[in-house]
Amino acid sequence: MPVTQKPDGVVAGSTERLAARFYQLKTGHCLTGQYFQRTKNRPAAECRWWRYRSQTREHLFKVCPEWKAQQKVLWAEVWEETRRGKSWWTIRDLLADARCSWAVLDILATTDVGRLVPGDEAAESEASEWELRERLEREEERRVEERAVGVEDEGEGDRERPLFLPTLAFWVSAEEA
Repeated sequence: MPVTQKPDGVVAGSTERLAARFYQLKTGHCLTGQYFQRTKNRPAAECRWWRYRSQTREHLFKVCPEWKAQQKVLWAEVWEETRRGKSWWTIRDLLADARCSWAVLDILATTDVGRLVPGDEAAESEASEWELRERLEREEERRVEERAVGVEDEGEGDRERPLFLPTLAFWVSAEEA
């Protein structure tokens, strides 16, 4: 394999989740507002932390007020390694330069950049918004089915729920017996 195609050793040596977020950022599949809009998961690409009109990789690494302290550390580390300032770099070039991998991994480890649902209990399990939406829909369908057969959710703690719901074929066979 050519050296240019081998994975970055710094990134490969990090945790699996951190490496996944790094490579998602690098390939443009990071969970940013821009990505969610492109995949039609959100109507607008605005920043979820500061309501900036477009949450891109560039925005998150250079101007988002939510991560100012982490950005300052990132760009100081990049300057130490490369002697090039923030205005010189595009995020694509930053992610491609192996000398900057430590700095990028540091900012990913200390921020919610690229996380699925920041600030939610489900973020710890890294469940995607799609999975959360599906789970809520399934729970709602279950509640509707329970109400249809007369099983109530509230105040019935000790009441047992049926293991199965009788079908028409069951009733017909029960009547014949």
